[in-house]
Amino acid sequence: MELYIVLAITLFMVVSFIFQKVPFGVTTMACCALMVLTGVMTVPEAFSGFCNQTVVLIAPMLALSAALTKTSLVAKIRSAMDLMKGKRGFLLILFFYIIGAAFVQFIPATATISILIVFLSTLGNTGEITPKRLLLPLLGILCIWKSKLPIGMGATIFARYNALYEGIIPNEEYALQMLDPFFFSLVPVAVLTLYCLFAWRLLPKGDDQEIDRSALKSVKETAAMPHNQEMLVYIVFIAVMLVLVLNKWTGSLMYVAPAVGVLVLIYAKVLNVQEAVQKMTSDMIWMIAGVLAVADALGSSGAGELIGSTILGLLGSNPHPLFVAFLFSAVTVIMTTFISNTATMNVLTPVAASVALAGGWDPRGLVLIIAVGNTLALGFPSGAAECAVCYAAGNYNPAKVLKFTLPYIILGISSMALTAYFMYPVY
Repeated sequence: MELYIVLAITLFMVVSFIFQKVPFGVTTMACCALMVLTGVMTVPEAFSGFCNQTVVLIAPMLALSAALTKTSLVAKIRSAMDLMKGKRGFLLILFFYIIGAAFVQFIPATATISILIVFLSTLGNTGEITPKRLLLPLLGILCIWKSKLPIGMGATIFARYNALYEGIIPNEEYALQMLDPFFFSLVPVAVLTLYCLFAWRLLPKGDDQEIDRSALKSVKETAAMPHNQEMLVYIVFIAVMLVLVLNKWTGSLMYVAPAVGVLVLIYAKVLNVQEAVQKMTSDMIWMIAGVLAVADALGSSGAGELIGSTILGLLGSNPHPLFVAFLFSAVTVIMTTFISNTATMNVLTPVAASVALAGGWDPRGLVLIIAVGNTLALGFPSGAAECAVCYAAGNYNPAKVLKFTLPYIILGISSMALTAYFMYPVY
């Protein structure tokens, strides 16, 4: 009976993630409550995710990243972009891409695209490089570069991925390490960056209609931070990054380093307590804590193994590893094109882990495919908030830009599948 209850709760979570009528965190907390009410888990078991080391690592990192965005770093990059307004040619394109890739490591992609659209709109509609020709490729850069470098939130993203399947496959041998997502993404990032550098010519130059700035969300300007406080933010951030990067030697200190950094900034009155608490209790934290409990229930009840065995049966008794990699790559990218990135990752990661468990496979390649592929929501406005902003601002018709987006999607699927096949073959 417990197995069927867990399957029903998991189905409820999946459907809620897809339709997203309520925030993800609310959905997972509802799942935790349902497991307690049905007797599947005790209260401490169902809500143990809040004490998990993954949450301890990620929650304060959100607050630390928020402090970094309040420094003059963003303003300096904006100033550099302003100097490039009059430039043309490959250098201008490269500059926009570099700035976009840098921004999206620290601030949300929606805010990044909103900032960059303002500068793109100053290019004018004459010549080879026009705003409408560059906006969609720029979105492609943001999609593939989002949190890919092991800095900022990208330094903790491996822990978030582990949280989605560690209850299903508790074998520590199959847990991702900090740099695994970075190394895995090198080939897809390189392939799609090169594509965007040259394939922008596939897009129409546009007509006399300028980019629609009304599609933008307002980007708030932050007050200048005193120099001594700004330097302290940089020092704390660099120190935390070093502890994370050197985790082979720092060990479990990695999980408390962001919290220590936030405490230092709070005591130094650089970071407001209310702001820190708001970031550390965000919907993402609720979601991760709840998913941990659901994953544990899937593993302990045998429901995860049942799901995996069913899908494994559909794949066949001995599917080729490359076929498996291509299948999960294609499903991930197609799914994330129409529903949110987070929903895609939350739904597919436990499924991939369950299939790996049933087949006795290494799950890391499949999990990393989903981790990278869930951001490639380029082909349709509904894939992510930044996609909606881009399509609205550029007045793009999804069907008419397929000659750019379709090769991007195919290259993304192929590069991820081949990387997984060679780096983390399922068996």
